Amino acid sequence: MRFRDRREAGERLALRLRGLRGDRAVVLGLSAGGLVVAGEIAGVLGAPLDILLSQRIESAGPPPTMLGAVGEGGLVVWDHGAIRRFDIAPAELTRLADEARAGLARQVGVYRRTVTPVPIAGRTVVLADDGAATGTTAHTAIGVLRARQAGRIVLAVPVAQARVLDRLAREVEQFVCLRPVPWMHAVRNSYRRFSAVADTEALELLHREPRRPTELRR
Repeated sequence: MRFRDRREAGERLALRLRGLRGDRAVVLGLSAGGLVVAGEIAGVLGAPLDILLSQRIESAGPPPTMLGAVGEGGLVVWDHGAIRRFDIAPAELTRLADEARAGLARQVGVYRRTVTPVPIAGRTVVLADDGAATGTTAHTAIGVLRARQAGRIVLAVPVAQARVLDRLAREVEQFVCLRPVPWMHAVRNSYRRFSAVADTEALELLHREPRRPTELRR
């Protein structure tokens, strides 16, 4: 099964998440592409929509290896397993983290100039992305949400590698995946249309007025 685009994938996920209506849930998009998926879920739940701003901390490669992420407020979440595997020196980790902080500052400058972060402490958080090929980004994002004292975390993705799904499912209270696959080369291969999402499009979604819960066709 291939999804038409991120919006259709979000609609299908929303059908599986309707039970969260009335749960004071917050829906966060992981990246601009994930925000398109999240927007459809938020519309059905009548929930606030926000973006989880983070910047990957990566080694130079080749290929680049994700070592962690920096979240808003300067929070750093490390993938200690990857650091041990690749034997990254502390000084190099400091340099890479500083580069990631600079990249995050640029994101914050774009998004938080007009979009105030939605409070998540103690609340159910639906973290949505357009797919999980390796799960590293989602893993670090979950760490950011835990540090921000999110209550219950629900990870929602249209497609994920089965082994990645098994690992991430142990890190959250609920994991919804429409299409587990045994192997995935790239998330984009699960979509007929998978164009880049510009900041302007993402900001339009975030500026949309909150809606009452909507119904979807089964």
